[in-house]
Amino acid sequence: MPRPTSGAAAAVACLSASLLAQAGNEIVFVATSTSGSTDSHFFVASGTGAVPSSGGNNFTDNVSDAVWADTGRNLYVSQASPVQAYNRVSLAQWDGANPTWSTFYQAPGACYELGLDRWRNRLYVLTGATGSTRELHCLDADPNSPSYGQLIVQSTTLSGVSRERWDLSPSGNLAVVPHAFINSGLLQIVDTDPASASYLQIVVSVSVPGAAASGFAFTSDCKVSIDDEYAYLLYSGIGASALAVLHIPTQTWLDFGAGAGQQDLVLSLPVANRMALSLDRSFAILSGQGGTGWAMRVDFDYVTAANTVTTQYTGLTVPNCDGVSLSPDQTRAAVTSTAVFLSAPSNLVIFDVQSGAVLQSVVLNGAWNVYTTAWQDASPTATFTPYGSGCAGTLGTPTLAAQAGSRPALGTTFTAVAGNLPFGVGALGLGLSQAFTTGGLPLSFDLGVVGMTGCNLLADPLVLAVLVGAGNSADWSWSLPSTRSLFGQSFFAQAFSLDPGANAFGFTASNGGAGWIGF
Repeated sequence: MPRPTSGAAAAVACLSASLLAQAGNEIVFVATSTSGSTDSHFFVASGTGAVPSSGGNNFTDNVSDAVWADTGRNLYVSQASPVQAYNRVSLAQWDGANPTWSTFYQAPGACYELGLDRWRNRLYVLTGATGSTRELHCLDADPNSPSYGQLIVQSTTLSGVSRERWDLSPSGNLAVVPHAFINSGLLQIVDTDPASASYLQIVVSVSVPGAAASGFAFTSDCKVSIDDEYAYLLYSGIGASALAVLHIPTQTWLDFGAGAGQQDLVLSLPVANRMALSLDRSFAILSGQGGTGWAMRVDFDYVTAANTVTTQYTGLTVPNCDGVSLSPDQTRAAVTSTAVFLSAPSNLVIFDVQSGAVLQSVVLNGAWNVYTTAWQDASPTATFTPYGSGCAGTLGTPTLAAQAGSRPALGTTFTAVAGNLPFGVGALGLGLSQAFTTGGLPLSFDLGVVGMTGCNLLADPLVLAVLVGAGNSADWSWSLPSTRSLFGQSFFAQAFSLDPGANAFGFTASNGGAGWIGF
């Protein structure tokens, strides 16, 4: 994937990727933080509430964070388990139904939070032998790299104070790594652009006025906006929680109050725990404890911060609401509810971010202290979708579509049907791109240059298969193996019909077909 040239470029690319992701039934990974050697974890289908896989093993003991990668095929999980000595980043390879667990990176100490730079295939984790020696460790997260899972480099300037919560910008260019005790500490921002002269150095270091005035406050969560313009710090203290927002280029804090001086956004609900920020930074979802627990939406006004609107989702019952994450399409949120008593079940609640309507409520039996929810970065449900237009021949325009009921699912046979073939004979071009051919030719390409007037090449014909059918159609079948590496991969196809009377070349072309290999 190309490296973004700026935060703005990354914003456009991330937003585009979220629109392309197949939304609706992505897996939400849920994990607990109790250091019990085999803590419970759950893989929940967000659209149906089904739980295709759950259990407990030492790879999910005392989870502090998780992040999906590679279009939903790989899940990285950070562990902070000093009692059991499971201090590492674990890897779950997902095949649509079950995970295969392994150690991705053995760390020198407890691992806190993960940040994935999707553009450069780098995974960051905050780890160290003690709380005051934690540094950012940068790991190779390219599955095709020979050094996959190995340490690339680490920071050297963060030790000396306790740190736990931190966040990497979606652009991969900045990380906010505040002090854990923020009333007497600092919000600090680290340069994570490998091309920068200040790579892994602290480039912003400021106090938080509202937290300093509170007497005591600790960092609950933090975020960086996708355009690298704003840093967000959620903190809790004695009697109150608040959200502070820093404009990074000018190092000035947004003023959410009308009084003299700068005021953070004080929350009316107690003990804020976690925060999820929308990709366009227009809103955030916060979660917290107290009573039946709570979740709140914050709609930001960056011009007049005092006009920022907070709205509690009143239809939710989520005691000790510990975790929150947003779906790839930004329309749904997942929050976790931890049982007040160990004998009672916890829950995962998925709701609409606009209305607050509950879409799924899933019982998590045996779970307690449920801090981590991670929404799959895509939903690799097997699909085959027509795109583009073909060109007319003597029997009309050739067509290409999936056979009724057929999908390119792992472990099955996928069948596509080419129609409107005058002689029932043709060819199928199959490739991995609808943008360029293997030789670098941009698509769509006008085939009039070879005598196919009015026809366009819509898919890279990396492989050509002969089609011979009965009547005016022909089938093409592909027996897909249950190979994990194919999960989430895309392919593109186009049919070509033998039709000597249509043009000088004697062939016409169908529409294109985009396939997504999944389950």
